[in-house]
Amino acid sequence: MIRLIVRIDDATMAAHVGGSVQTTFRTFDIEHPEIKRLLQASGKKPDQYCYATLVGAELIKEPAHD
Repeated sequence: MIRLIVRIDDATMAAHVGGSVQTTFRTFDIEHPEIKRLLQASGKKPDQYCYATLVGAELIKEPAHD
């Protein structure tokens, strides 16, 4: 199981009326064997100076179906 944490920064109030930026977090637990293996493998080196971190996500537009 992998837990993804998504941070959402909403600056609408700051842009329009000088309010503060609203930050919220959402978490999602997913199963993804390839990512799990990659993250686990980073901590198995003897010197423990190697780390892997998931740094982003992107929405890929799916091709239109005819």
